[in-house]
Amino acid sequence: MVFFLVLLAAIAHASWNFLSKKISGNLPIFWLGSMCINMVLLPFTIVIICRDGFNWQGAIPILTSATFHCFYYITLFNSYKFGDISAAYPISRGTGVALTALVAVFVLHDYVSAIGWTGIILIVSGILTVGLSNTMTKEDITSCLFAFLTGITIAGYSLADSRSAGFNHPVVCINVMSITSFILVYPVAFRKGFGKTVRENLDHLPYAPIIGLGSLGTYLIIMFAFSLSNHASYIVALRECSVIIASILGFVVLKEKPTKQKIIGIIFITAGLVLIKMG
Repeated sequence: MVFFLVLLAAIAHASWNFLSKKISGNLPIFWLGSMCINMVLLPFTIVIICRDGFNWQGAIPILTSATFHCFYYITLFNSYKFGDISAAYPISRGTGVALTALVAVFVLHDYVSAIGWTGIILIVSGILTVGLSNTMTKEDITSCLFAFLTGITIAGYSLADSRSAGFNHPVVCINVMSITSFILVYPVAFRKGFGKTVRENLDHLPYAPIIGLGSLGTYLIIMFAFSLSNHASYIVALRECSVIIASILGFVVLKEKPTKQKIIGIIFITAGLVLIKMG
């Protein structure tokens, strides 16, 4: 049961990123879909807060996570606007996990095993393999730079989320954080005005609820999986197969070029992600 839930989460995460790339990194469409799904979840959040209360000690980590998420959305969708998902997605995921592990070691003084360090080295090697390909165009380089910045924001919100989870119910943390982050990113997503932006993107509007549900649903599925199993490291490691899924979608559906360097880099990054999560 847990295996299939985590596999579903990996597919959902890869799929909403794939659709985001399919609509060329359209941030307003993602905003609309995700905000609508968060509004559906909001009544459940209110019920939980009325029942359990809200621990204001968790407010700072939630706000910190929301700020990082704001920049995450901006950099992620710019990476999809300029380049391939088969390069941007592995680089952003790999950078985020590797940096999170490094900060945990050197700042928070957490322990990382030899397996974990092997994973970090593999991820760095994979990112360099993908990012330094001779076939990279100017647009591809721009995309990879945005993907690297996305990885930095992933590390930031991952560390913030790890601090906020102990203060309030996970649904409350996710919902409050998400709504706050979308309020922060609103001026960027709708800089032309809300009405004009929506009218300009009517063709992509059907993708909005699917992307929004995939984004939020991934977190909720993983949370449910955690509640059913004590093997947290195996759950988060299995989730990283989303890198392979997203890359295959890019190659097969979007007809992105599967160069030898890109494939080797993706394999290195995926292996590194799994080793870090299991180590």
